[in-house]
Amino acid sequence: MRFIIILLIFFFNVSAIAQPTDLFKRLKTSQTDTAVISVLNELTDYYIGDNIDSANYYNQRSSALSQVKKIEKYNFQAYYLQAKLLKISKRYDESLAIISKAIEISKNNNNIIDHCRALILTGNLYEAKNVSKQAIEKYIEAYEISRSRKSNKGMLLSNIALGLSFKKHDETTSALKYFIEAMKLAEEIPDSSAIFTCCINLGTLYENTNDDVKALQFYQKAAIINKRDNDENGRAICFFKIGRMYLQMNMIDSAKIFLHKTLEIHLKRNDEAGLIFDYSFLASSFNHENNYTKADENWSKALVLSLKHNDSVRVSMVYSYMAAGQLERKNDKKALECYKKSVTYICSTVQKETISSIYERMAIISARLGLYKEAYDYHVLYKTWADSSHNVNETKKQTELKLGYEFNQIQEKLIAESESKELKNKTEIEKQRMQRNFLFFGLGLISLLLIVAFRSFKMKQKANFILQNQKQEIEHQKKLVDEKNREISDSINYALRIQTASLPEKNELALYFPQHSFFFKPKDIVSGDFYWAAGDENKVLIAIADCTGHGVPGAITSMMGSMLLNEIYYVKKLTQPNEVLFELNRLVKLTLRQETDSLSKDGMDIAFCMWDKKRNNLFYSGANRPLYILRENELIEYKPTKVSVGGYVPIDQQYDLNTITLIQGDTIIMSSDGYADQFGGHQEKKITTKAFKRLLKENSHLHISEQSKRLEQNFNNWKNGFDQTDDVLVFIIKV
Repeated sequence: MRFIIILLIFFFNVSAIAQPTDLFKRLKTSQTDTAVISVLNELTDYYIGDNIDSANYYNQRSSALSQVKKIEKYNFQAYYLQAKLLKISKRYDESLAIISKAIEISKNNNNIIDHCRALILTGNLYEAKNVSKQAIEKYIEAYEISRSRKSNKGMLLSNIALGLSFKKHDETTSALKYFIEAMKLAEEIPDSSAIFTCCINLGTLYENTNDDVKALQFYQKAAIINKRDNDENGRAICFFKIGRMYLQMNMIDSAKIFLHKTLEIHLKRNDEAGLIFDYSFLASSFNHENNYTKADENWSKALVLSLKHNDSVRVSMVYSYMAAGQLERKNDKKALECYKKSVTYICSTVQKETISSIYERMAIISARLGLYKEAYDYHVLYKTWADSSHNVNETKKQTELKLGYEFNQIQEKLIAESESKELKNKTEIEKQRMQRNFLFFGLGLISLLLIVAFRSFKMKQKANFILQNQKQEIEHQKKLVDEKNREISDSINYALRIQTASLPEKNELALYFPQHSFFFKPKDIVSGDFYWAAGDENKVLIAIADCTGHGVPGAITSMMGSMLLNEIYYVKKLTQPNEVLFELNRLVKLTLRQETDSLSKDGMDIAFCMWDKKRNNLFYSGANRPLYILRENELIEYKPTKVSVGGYVPIDQQYDLNTITLIQGDTIIMSSDGYADQFGGHQEKKITTKAFKRLLKENSHLHISEQSKRLEQNFNNWKNGFDQTDDVLVFIIKV
């Protein structure tokens, strides 16, 4: 009777949840024991995340049937799923014993993927037991076995496991390395589920290294993949990550849209752990809008849930966000109280950078409140945690990994296009060769017949044939040379498309500088000179740079310079020109590895300005490039610091800052040295900087669009048949 009651209880429990109808149909219609076992394993896997009792029931049925039919040595999946179920129940030692049987089965069946999965689950179990060293050893063993058997799927799973492990233990550089390798393998296979996992984790790692723009791109790519695969939990993860990124980038309306979508999914799934994050970040968005009532309501909900689950990490997080909110409200006392509560819940899984940041803010707030003893104590704690987390070499490695991954993506696309063209050319050449061979054979037969018939005519025919053959060969070689030239030209034109995409668009420049014009003339198709702009309605930034060399080498350096300026502004939030040039010099030298004995001494000359439109002040710093101001028919020149960015310059080079008060009608001019260095004229000399400045002054009364036209006209007249000496860039802005 008791057994029947248990069966009835189980029946009603199973009926109460969603049923995988297709699997039950297959279970009824399966004709063989092997097919039945396969469906039972699929049912176990289906229920393993939602209903542990159902998962155990189907797993036991699978194991029992394989034992009765004496085919358990082929039922790897039953042992593997049983080990997962024991792991969920935290029976780790029992799970390790079961997974060792699964490993033995995979070896006997010579199944490399099953062997790899079992080793990875073994590593997961060691991690659950806090034995990280043995876990890493198992993941590496899985990778080495997969690599020796050339199994891309096995190497993919192993790299993801290693990436997750290093990410969990706050080893960002190693985690980046393995997830980038996993991403390459996932795209090569392709495996959309793995690509989704890699995108989410790479987004988090890029976010942790303050690369917000790239992090958002990875999250958006994950969302596109998830939309195709229609995974609701994955959709919630994507929406939350994107919403949080928009919040960090101060795009509040966009952030709230995605955070509300995440909240709807978590409420529907009754996912209280997820709701803690939703309420916390929604509170921050309301706080940004000064809607303090809504902000406090949401933080209160997040705090109640985190305390309910006794989750010290999330409690610490909620108090930290509440403190940040109080700081926005200029309430230092309440902010310090929240931070004090936050640090009481800090545990070993909280990132070192997060802990150091909290102590730094506590030190600053305490000093403002006059609590100098507390401020000193917190500052000591901040320095201790900051020193343990900051590593310049690790930051350099992370930058190299990210730049290498992004460059390889572009390079692989170019190589694929080049190989496609080469294959097409080889096919065409082989076709022509066969046609020529048949032609030779036919002509040979005809010639042989003519030799027999007409001896005297043969000599003349032979001479004509040789001349014709030489002509065809010359034409053929000419076609080959033309084709190669066309391929080189196509590659450079493609590089131009990439470089042009990195420059600010016309509508962006018009937004930043309503009255502007420029004269931009690369020496070759691509340019070593570039311009860069960014900002908002109050402050705008403009840079004019002249990189070492021109053509393709100069273009590569200019692309790097543009990318680094984006990182300095959008990620590091630097706007003061002398600070921007200091950081740009440091990043150029780190990126190009310009140590004392380095062969790479490339760099750039640059003029960088920040225009505070509200106060009408212009802040300028230059590295070998001056700034000109045209004011009431007078030309005022501001001298640069007489060193470049990168190359032989020290890594801690400082650059002078000029502060200029603008008046209405001023014209700002920035340029590379290409205009002044152009050879030509009647005496075959350079234009010179003196003549360039005189020309600017003479045309000062004209509209700025007419000024740039006059510059171009004068340049072309002076060049008059001479080759262009260097890339030319002159940028003119009217205040």
